[in-house]
Amino acid sequence: RVLSKPALVGAAFVRMSLMVLESLVEWSELFPTSCLTAIAVSQFFLIRFLVNATRAVLKSPGAHAYAGSSALVHHGGEQGSNARADGQAAFGADLAQGDRAEAAWARADGRYKHCALRPDIFGEAPPPRYAQDNNDALPLPEMSPKEVAGLAELLARVSDLTPRGVRTDRSTLLPFLRARKGSVKNAEAYYRKAVEYRYDRLRMHELDTHWNLEAYERILAPWWTRGGILGHGLKGQVVGFERFGRCRFAELLDAIPWEILLRLDAVHMQRTLAACEEDSLRRGRPTVATLVLDLEGLGMESLNFKTALAYGKLISYRDMIMPNMVSHILVIRSPKAFAQTFKMFSYILDPVTRDKVQIVSGHEESLACLRRHIGNDMIPAYLGGERCINGDPNCAMILGTADPGPVPEKALRRLRDSIARGEQEQRAARGARLAEDGVVLREREPGFGEGGCLGCCMGPRLKGIVG
Repeated sequence: RVLSKPALVGAAFVRMSLMVLESLVEWSELFPTSCLTAIAVSQFFLIRFLVNATRAVLKSPGAHAYAGSSALVHHGGEQGSNARADGQAAFGADLAQGDRAEAAWARADGRYKHCALRPDIFGEAPPPRYAQDNNDALPLPEMSPKEVAGLAELLARVSDLTPRGVRTDRSTLLPFLRARKGSVKNAEAYYRKAVEYRYDRLRMHELDTHWNLEAYERILAPWWTRGGILGHGLKGQVVGFERFGRCRFAELLDAIPWEILLRLDAVHMQRTLAACEEDSLRRGRPTVATLVLDLEGLGMESLNFKTALAYGKLISYRDMIMPNMVSHILVIRSPKAFAQTFKMFSYILDPVTRDKVQIVSGHEESLACLRRHIGNDMIPAYLGGERCINGDPNCAMILGTADPGPVPEKALRRLRDSIARGEQEQRAARGARLAEDGVVLREREPGFGEGGCLGCCMGPRLKGIVG
């Protein structure tokens, strides 16, 4: 009776924010790296809740009295929509009318997203390849006596994986130990879970030998991910950059099967890990990374439960490939409500996590935040820095296309066609190998029904394999 309707909505919003952030603090005890990005994802829910709730309030009698607050609440969503519209216009009417997919491929957008740590970014060398054998030459960070003892115990616990060709060197296992805050038992369980995902489910150890890289790496390089490795920061750390606001994750989630999207992202993450190890060996120092997430262009279509849940799962899978390697996450050009909410409640996070995550909105504040961690020569010119790639302020050859539009249907169609061709070639190759071994595939005999052995919907099937 005392508070106005907008005040009640705000109070509910504050309570919801506290509940989500408190749960994230508990989660960070087990998932420190995933937690940092999950904080950003969770705020998408909060912003959408506030916008929708306020819209409902404004439809009630007397809504005209709150028109000013409505404009402020809608700022976050409108920022993404307006930025997208402005970017589309700036990108050029010729691309709006022409073939956006062919243009992105011709410009080599995203082709060198994993090569910026090399002395020759655009050399003829192939993308970084992840070493499948143990590499004890990789530099390690300073460890406490407890970590040294824990790492030795962890090495002994997972030694049974080595004969399978699974890497069990110290540089591979230490991040998993730290991700579980020194608990050897929990680190072993987490690493075995990661091995199951990487080696058994996706067979990532065969990425460079058996995977269809035309489909999973090259076709969507301009669009997934819209980011890459920029170079080194002020303290020598690796700088990863992702234009998350333009990645169109919600649309890709609807257009691409989940397992295909996992493979696309797994290629990106394994290339990133390989680039970091390659750089670590070259410079003789362990890998520490800063991740920049540019939220400009983030629209309300991304703020839904399905999208946030899927992205959270994707982050958990990424953490199985590169756990506990990010020292700072800089979320820039975020919707203003997003940044303000985080500032209001970040005090309940522990100081270490609070220092790792910085969320800012606005161009000037975002540029100042970047300059505290990254040299101006490494900041893309489109943000106010000096970095251009072949005169391009968007650094599209590293960060992917600057086109704010959706992934072209032509690119998605080419992806589907390439995957289908690859599967056909694999089946043909398998048949050839079996034929060389004297194995004959015999078609089903008449009488089994046109739909299969029982005439059901499973389709024509082979009766069996006989020698």
